[in-house]
Amino acid sequence: MDIRAERMTRMATIEIKMLGGFEIRVNGKPVLAQLAQSRKATALVQYLVLRRGERVSHKVLTDTLWAGERSTNPDMALRAILHRFRLMIDAEGLDEMKGCIVTSRGYYQWNPHLDCSVDVFEVNDLSELARKESDAEKRSRIYEQIVNLYDGRLLPQSASEPWVESVSVRLHGQYRTAILNLLELCKKWGESTRIVTLCTRALELDPYEERLYLEKIVALETLGRHEEAEDLARRGSAMGCLHHAIEPGRAGSAYRQMRQADRNMESEVSKLISALPDTDNTGACICDFETFKEIYRVQRGVQVRYGLQVFLAILTVAPSQNTDAAETALMVEQLGDLIRTNLRQCDVAARYTDMQYVVMLSGSTAESGTGPLERIKAAFYRIPAHGRYLLIGEFGGILWTESTKRDNSWGYGGMLTNEEGFYERLEGLIQTIASSPDVTGFCYTQLTDIDLEKNGIYYYDRRPKLDMQRIKTIFEKIPTSSKTTKE
Repeated sequence: MDIRAERMTRMATIEIKMLGGFEIRVNGKPVLAQLAQSRKATALVQYLVLRRGERVSHKVLTDTLWAGERSTNPDMALRAILHRFRLMIDAEGLDEMKGCIVTSRGYYQWNPHLDCSVDVFEVNDLSELARKESDAEKRSRIYEQIVNLYDGRLLPQSASEPWVESVSVRLHGQYRTAILNLLELCKKWGESTRIVTLCTRALELDPYEERLYLEKIVALETLGRHEEAEDLARRGSAMGCLHHAIEPGRAGSAYRQMRQADRNMESEVSKLISALPDTDNTGACICDFETFKEIYRVQRGVQVRYGLQVFLAILTVAPSQNTDAAETALMVEQLGDLIRTNLRQCDVAARYTDMQYVVMLSGSTAESGTGPLERIKAAFYRIPAHGRYLLIGEFGGILWTESTKRDNSWGYGGMLTNEEGFYERLEGLIQTIASSPDVTGFCYTQLTDIDLEKNGIYYYDRRPKLDMQRIKTIFEKIPTSSKTTKE
């Protein structure tokens, strides 16, 4: 039995389609249509599925799904979204999907034990299989499976999300490798009709791909379908996709010119890449405003041709009246650093005025573009500079008391079983404070027990409850400076 036939006879209970759109099927029937009404719930499912069974922390999920958006409590919002998703499953009686999202100690995971197939992973696995397959006939069948699975870009409605972009580029590369290699095999075997069929569908997905036009035109001429070949050549030229003039009956010559041009270009690109700086440094490109204008002009052209969204924004530093010039200059410089480190390599920024930066986010809409800007704004206000200090107003609250006084006692983190545990927890908290470059001070709470709260280091009557010398030693592990305070 060949690979394609085996796949046709073995259908997973749950099928998830993410290429060209998003759909979940159970036993062959579409389900959870209501999910589309909640953008965040949809993103939660999509993100966890794409992680292929990997455990994702609560913080990573909230940072990814909200990405700087204003939310009073993203932690609670995430739990509410998950609860609604589970209610949707119950409402449709989808027993097969119960437990599809596993939660454990602050981590979330798409259940790897489900009988579930995902087109994204099938393309990945088939691409690896094709790479290892030496038999041309078997390899062609694998390529055809990839071509049939690939119905378009990954999650087009979320294409601008960072967690979608990189995966989408890789998958499109795997698809392109499959279709071009399959066309080469078809030419080797003289299967011109099959080439026409493959190119027709491929051009629906990549309507500006010159090679696909030429492959189809040559195949049509080989089949004697000259009028169709000429019509396709005219359409390709009108769209600006064909860079060589094609005379009737001589498409093969144009194809050879294109392939030679491709080989020459590949050689030149290899030389160019070796001369360019590496891309290990992440972050946005910061340039002068004249360079920014030229980059914007190019991006506008890309936007017109491919419908790529471009988001522009201006970030302004507005210091108080008493701020001196040196401090203002430092604030503007720090804003530039935050723009560079908080945005992507494909984003560009430039100094617009003495107090402003202009930012261009590629592939972002107004809705998705505000998230990174809010993230920059939040990071700016966290900087303990310009006369501002970041103080923790309530810190500590470790619950510990004698076993005879534990009833109705309250404190943070649960009751410890012994006094040694108190010192260990306190030292861990202090180490966390000391390791933060942002925190400049804290207020330890609380000094004494009060009523039901048994989280002081002294009893209610001010008698020491613990070894105060040992507590003093732990607190002294925090380095003191002009910007560090302990109360």
